[in-house]
Amino acid sequence: MNNVAGKRVLSILVLLIGLLPVLSFAQPAVSIAVLPFENMNGDKEQDYLKGIISSLLAGDISGSGDVAVVERDKINDIMKEQQLQFTGLMDEKAAIKAGRLLGASLMLKGSYVFLGKDLFINVSLINVETGESISFSGRGYRENTIHTLSEKILNHITGKEYSFVNNDGNRSILAVKQLEPGKVELFSPITKAKVFLDDTFVGYTKGNSSVPLVLKVAPGDHKIRVHLDKEFGVVELPEVTFHDWEQEFSLMPGDTVTLEDKTRHFSDHLRRIRKLLDESFKVPALEGRVLKKHYSLEFTDRNGVQIPIELDVLMKEAVLPSEGGRAEITLRYQGEEHDFSYFVPLKKGKEFKEDIGKVRLDVSFDWYPPIRCELRYSIYRTDIQPGMYRQ
Repeated sequence: MNNVAGKRVLSILVLLIGLLPVLSFAQPAVSIAVLPFENMNGDKEQDYLKGIISSLLAGDISGSGDVAVVERDKINDIMKEQQLQFTGLMDEKAAIKAGRLLGASLMLKGSYVFLGKDLFINVSLINVETGESISFSGRGYRENTIHTLSEKILNHITGKEYSFVNNDGNRSILAVKQLEPGKVELFSPITKAKVFLDDTFVGYTKGNSSVPLVLKVAPGDHKIRVHLDKEFGVVELPEVTFHDWEQEFSLMPGDTVTLEDKTRHFSDHLRRIRKLLDESFKVPALEGRVLKKHYSLEFTDRNGVQIPIELDVLMKEAVLPSEGGRAEITLRYQGEEHDFSYFVPLKKGKEFKEDIGKVRLDVSFDWYPPIRCELRYSIYRTDIQPGMYRQ
C-alpha cells in the first residue's frame, strides 16, 4: 500500500472512530424489559390478555424514543437458557436477577383481575440497580386504559409528559365472547322508520314516544341511524342541510343506553327556523293612546354570519280618528335603518310586505273600532324556503 492510500484509510478510520460517541448517544440510555402479565382470575380463557397488555405497554414505551425496550425474543431466549419463568408474579429479587441477565436497567411486571365489568391492572416498575420499586394501576377495558398507564410510567422514568390516548384507543381489549351484551332503548315518535345499527338494519321504530325499540348490543362504540323518507330527518345548522338522524354512543358491558330519536318532519323544522318574530297589538279601540314595542333579536345565516335585527313598532290613530289608523315601523338590519309608515282607512284592513337583506317584514293592519284595532307583524328569514329539502 503506498503512502497516499494509507493516509486515506487512516483518515476514514479516524472519522469513523470520531462518530462512535455520536452513534452511541443516539440510543436511549435507559432500557426496560416488559414481562408477560399475570392473570389473577384463574380462568385460562382470559390468558390472552397477558400478551395484549404487555404488548401495548411495550409499544408505547418503545414509541416514546426515550426508553429502549428489550426484544421479546431475547427475553424468551434467556428464559429457556436459565430455565426461568418470567411472570407478573415474580418477586422483586428474581425480577432484578432477570433484569441483569437481560441487560435491562428497569423491569416491568404486573397482573390483572376482573372487578365487575372492568379490568383492574396493577404494574410494578423495578430499578434493577437500586432495587427500588414503584406501583401504578388502572381500571377499564379499553386500549386507552393501557395508554394512560404508559404515560404515567414514562413520566416517572423521564420526567416528560406523553400522550398516547386517542380515539382509536376506545376499542375494547376484551374478547367479544367475554363481554356481557348491553341494551339500547330507542324512543321515537316516528312510525315504522327503519333503524340501522352500524349501517346494518335492525328493526323499525315503534311510533310511540313512550315505548322504546329495545336492542341487545355488544359493548363498544356504535352508531345508530333512523331513516323514513326524504320528508323526515334533522336539520344541520347553520348551513341548513338535511339528513337522517344518527348518533354515536359507547356501551359498557351489561349497561343500558337510552336514546331519543330527533327525527321530525322537515317542514316543522323549517317553519321554526324561518320565523324570527310573530307578534301583534290588538285592542277594541285606541281612544287616543299610542302603543309602542321594541324588539332585539339576531340569527345566524347559512354562511355562519350573525345578523342583528332591531324592530320598533308604533300604532296610533290618524290625525282625525274617524279617518283610520296609522302604524310606524323601524327595522334596523345589521345597523342599517329602514323606516315604514302604514295607513289604514276606517273599517278597512291591509297587508304589507317588505324585503330587507335576508329577511321579510310582514304587516297586517285592521282598523275596525270599537270592535277591533289590530296590528300584526312578523319577520321571516328569506334564505330558507319551504320545501327546500326536496331540492
